[in-house]
Amino acid sequence: MQVAVEGIVDTLRQVPPARFQPGEVCARLRGLLLDPATLQRYLHFSPQRYTRNLIYRDEIFELVALCWEPRTQSPIHNHSGQLCWLSIQRGALRLENFKSLDGPGPGEGIRLLQQGENGIHRVSNPFDERAVSLHVYSRPYDTCIAYDPVAQTAREMRLQYHSVGGELVGGPPEQMQ
Repeated sequence: MQVAVEGIVDTLRQVPPARFQPGEVCARLRGLLLDPATLQRYLHFSPQRYTRNLIYRDEIFELVALCWEPRTQSPIHNHSGQLCWLSIQRGALRLENFKSLDGPGPGEGIRLLQQGENGIHRVSNPFDERAVSLHVYSRPYDTCIAYDPVAQTAREMRLQYHSVGGELVGGPPEQMQ
């Protein structure tokens, strides 16, 4: 069944907070196909970087559209212990998982292995076409740990939205940090 992006939000809002877990969320979203026309107003791209575009946020979850130019990537990061679901709406992405040998950080001397399933990862678009992914985060969070495997450091990173409700925040995305 094809549904508007607002229908995805309504579906997720019906999940009781105590049951906002993988099994329940996946069961509610299973079979829903997003009408791409209803997502269009939330899609903002920026040269040589990906953008984070907030569709909806409350105390239980947030729905964010990430827009990926060709050959862009996120930093290696965690989700501060929060749950995440990802759905690719356009194009293709690569997901790389990492494992910390030295604890989650922040700090110095943090070594990573490119394997594992402990919530440290990088998403990238190494391809020649734009990509769009939808992310559900429960509970919403405003900071995460970003990892630099070359310098062997992990630092707290403040997350920013490039748009909220379809409207750009702080100017065009290419001017944002």
